[in-house]
Amino acid sequence: MSLKIEIIDNFLSNNDLKAVQTLDLDETKDKKMNVYVKKIDGENNVTGTGINDETAIEFQKNYHAKALELLKKLNPQKAELYDYSEFGITDTGTNYNFPIHNDTPNKLLSGVIFLSPEKSEGTKFYNNKNGDGENEIDWKINRGVFFSRLENHSWHSFNNGNNGVRRVLIYNLMTYNVKKVCEIENVNHYLVKFKHVVNPYLYRFFKFVI
Repeated sequence: MSLKIEIIDNFLSNNDLKAVQTLDLDETKDKKMNVYVKKIDGENNVTGTGINDETAIEFQKNYHAKALELLKKLNPQKAELYDYSEFGITDTGTNYNFPIHNDTPNKLLSGVIFLSPEKSEGTKFYNNKNGDGENEIDWKINRGVFFSRLENHSWHSFNNGNNGVRRVLIYNLMTYNVKKVCEIENVNHYLVKFKHVVNPYLYRFFKFVI
């Protein structure tokens, strides 16, 4: 089973792009990563860090319909499970490598929009956890890369070299119904849940995931 990937250039409007490019956040040091996540539901209830609440509401208004159409195209069964959105800023310092991994099953649609600098590293997809069949989506400012994760079929990673802090906007459509996601993907709910509970700790202390 091959993973379907959608690439959309100029995903954000010029004003929205500038707003997240110039957002003043904590310093990101060499070999470190800072992650900020804003959560917003259908009633515009907003929690989290990073972009301000007004920006999250504006982004939800501007891009939700587009993102939902992408999800319907990539995995129509999952579109019915949507509960809320995440808009995250990830600042990655120089000389940083994030391991090959699968996204968590509560992510119905996973998206990343490249923000800055002018030159950096894109997102890399693989055929398996060992890194075979690498397919890199080249970095381009305001390029959006979207996919709907599949257990053991959506392996990907990213890294940052020496061109300065790598900033991206993470845009995910989310669900609370992980059990139904596992039914759609035809995988064991308890095994998947266990893997994605322990993975953050494995990465934090041992720099790998399962």
